[in-house]
Amino acid sequence: MHEGHRRRMYEKLKNDDGLHDHEILEILLFNAFPRKNTNPVAHSLLQMFGSLSGVFAADIEQLMSVDGVGESVALYIKCVAECNKRANINTSGIAVLRNHAAFKEFAALRLRGKTVEVMELYFLDKNGKVKRICPFTSDELNKVVVASDKISKILAAEKPYGLVVAHNHLSGNCLPSMSDNRFTAEMQLICSIHNVTLFDHIIYATDKEIFSYYLTGNLEKLKNDFSFGAVVSEKMDKFYGGKKDR
Repeated sequence: MHEGHRRRMYEKLKNDDGLHDHEILEILLFNAFPRKNTNPVAHSLLQMFGSLSGVFAADIEQLMSVDGVGESVALYIKCVAECNKRANINTSGIAVLRNHAAFKEFAALRLRGKTVEVMELYFLDKNGKVKRICPFTSDELNKVVVASDKISKILAAEKPYGLVVAHNHLSGNCLPSMSDNRFTAEMQLICSIHNVTLFDHIIYATDKEIFSYYLTGNLEKLKNDFSFGAVVSEKMDKFYGGKKDR
């Protein structure tokens, strides 16, 4: 019975199906009680502390005063609360990037002083707020390799409105290499497939040496050639020998 109930609760969570506070807490406690009905404990916690925020603000001893909550469960809840607190601290100061000058300043702030080559993806909402920063590094001086299928999966999961790509050159020269150009073309195509706007790819070398694919006009050229529709049209022309619909 518990297994079927848990599956139904997971489906509600997956579909964002208007879960109540006690249901959220009930699902959270599945990991703390692998073989036990967590509904009564979830209700008891909410009755004791009044809300989810009250549950997560409680100390270990207070949590253990609730029937069914032992030390290990109390520690589990406290750990989740600490994760939530730190996540809020880390995201509360994330920037709002409204123009390409701001993109460059933010990339410089993030990449200045790095001792290995780093690639970062900045996921933006429609108002320019950075929703998430996704960094990659190969721990090598002059190379960072990121698989395009991995980025595609991240975009599918995050569903951002827009994306800024940034990476550093340790040589002091910010001009893009052929591999940088290829990667930017791949990123533009991936973004087009996922209906995400690629705002820029920035290469940081020094505070005075920062290359922007957008500001140099290169990104617009890539968008013309590497949108999903453009690639399909090109392949169709080659496949059918340039024949037009009658």
